[in-house]
Formats: sequence, C-alpha cells, structure tokens
Amino acid sequence: MKKITLNLLTLMFVSTMLGQTFSTGTIQFYPEYGVKIDVTPTLVTLTQTMPSDRWYALAFNNNSMSSGDIIAFINTANISDRQLGGFGVPSADAIQSWTTTSNTTTGTVRTVVSTRALNTGEAGDYVFSASAGSINLACSRSASASFGLAPHGGSANAVTTAAYGLTLANDSFNIESFKMYPNPAKGFTNIELPTNVDFGSVKIYDTLGRVVKNQEITTTSNEISTSDLNTGTYMVVLRTDYGNATKSLVVE
Repeated sequence: MKKITLNLLTLMFVSTMLGQTFSTGTIQFYPEYGVKIDVTPTLVTLTQTMPSDRWYALAFNNNSMSSGDIIAFINTANISDRQLGGFGVPSADAIQSWTTTSNTTTGTVRTVVSTRALNTGEAGDYVFSASAGSINLACSRSASASFGLAPHGGSANAVTTAAYGLTLANDSFNIESFKMYPNPAKGFTNIELPTNVDFGSVKIYDTLGRVVKNQEITTTSNEISTSDLNTGTYMVVLRTDYGNATKSLVVE
C-alpha cells in the first residue's frame, strides 16, 4: 500500500451529556469518500461511502502510514482488519475485529457500515475512548478501478485531506439544517446558519477536491459570491463550533 503524506486530520469528539454518543459527524476526505465514526460506551460504528469499483483504506491514529491500525474495503462481505508495516501491502490481522452490518450499493456509490468494540484486546488495534478527545485519521484508495491492495509505488493513491475540527452538538441541534439558496446559484448563494449558531466557516471544493472558496460567515453576513466559479457542481462544507455539514452546490 502506498505510503501517505497527508495533512493531519484531528477529529474532536465533544458531548454535552454523560453517556451520549460521541460522533465525528460525516466528513469528506474527498468528494467521493465520506467517513463517519460514532462511539458509545460499548461500541464503535464506522460508516463509509465510496465508489463501488475500487478499494479504500482508513488508518486510525496514524500520520505517516508507516505503522498502525488500518481497515480496508476490498470487495468482500466485511471490511478487512489489517496492520501497517512499512511500504508493503498491509497484512491481515489474525483476529478480524470489525463486523460489517450493512454493505449496499446504489448506482456507483457503496455504503459500508461496520462495528467493533472500543477495545478489542488485540495488540496493535486502536483503542477508542467514549469521552472527549481526538484521533488522527489517514486514508488511501486505488488510483483506478481495482480491489487488489497495492504497496508503496503501486496503484495506491493518497487522498489529500483538509484539517477539520469536528464536534458533536447536543441532541436538539441538527447541523444538517443549514440552508443554502439560491441553488443553483447565478452569481451568489447565501448560507443560512441553523438556529443558535452565530458564525461558521465555509469551504467550497471543486470535483478535483481543490478548495476554490474559503470564507467566514455570520448570521448577518452570509452571502458567498460564485461569479468567479466555473459552471458545474461543487461541494460546500460548513464548519461550526457545533459540528460540520456538507451540501452540493450547482453553479450556473
């Protein structure tokens, strides 16, 4: 598997109630690859969305891809629990700790939901904590349609990521409730923040994963110009102190 040189991705788990689920919310490593991690006192649930024609891999608490705990989807019933060890193809663990509860494909998009215990007891497995904290994530993918994991220098591609600060709101807050209008946009769009949220930051990504807009917004200053963007579809990522959310924006 290819060694990944990546930006550090820190995921902050914040809860307002004892025993509440801690969550990263949905994060987009790349427009085509989304990850969500939910942690309760007894269980970790990992939800991944990805193209259906290639492998993807996700490493926990790793920022060099030289060693550490990793899972990979290689077109099997379950995701594959593995260990990184230098530049070669990651070897499978003797004990497969993750159980895939759902593996569905709609069109060209696959959604895989998997679970495991916070602490598997197996050497090398990352130990999740059901409390506020952080975890570094890194990911890689096949550069083309393939399910054969590749070593460093092979067909593996690093997925460059932005540095997201991800938080969990309380149960009454829904970050996904933010509104964006007009959409399709002709010259501008407005971002309406959810109730009780006063400010946030917006990044707009093109289909190649490049940031084409980066702007702070408030409840009174929320217009974003799109007049300098080419016609097409973009991904809008809203970041707030209460969580992150993404929506698609069409520019005409």
